[in-house]
Amino acid sequence: MPHQEIPTGGLRTFFERFQALGAVSDIEGLAAMYAGHVMIAGANGAQVVSFADMQRVIPKRKQLLESAGCQDTALVGFEETVLSDRYSLVRAEFRWHFKAANGQQDTVTLPSAFVVDRGGDSPHIVLYLNERDVVSVLRERGVLAPVS
Repeated sequence: MPHQEIPTGGLRTFFERFQALGAVSDIEGLAAMYAGHVMIAGANGAQVVSFADMQRVIPKRKQLLESAGCQDTALVGFEETVLSDRYSLVRAEFRWHFKAANGQQDTVTLPSAFVVDRGGDSPHIVLYLNERDVVSVLRERGVLAPVS
């Protein structure tokens, strides 16, 4: 197969927008960045999540992070690998800053991987892989109460 340049411009901007929409709690905008059904995979296994379910989960997760004192989130790492003329693998790293009610500060930086479909009018996340979830890390550190 001959070498072919595949344009991938815009995925960094896509993930900067992803982070920004999460920061302002734009549930509709954030959910729309995912495909109609997306595979979410992590330490506890994988599941397919629908757009409607994503709309319900996003605000709950945001509320949980805010209750832990989340001040801001930043995209601090980005690497894209073209998988085909339609799909890219994106390795991103996000950093969360927390400030508890007692003034104690904490920072959590975690990697995530995404498979992004670039084949339509706009990119959509079709797979989200997080080896460690920020909420689980906060529970391990005692910032959030353990799940009972």
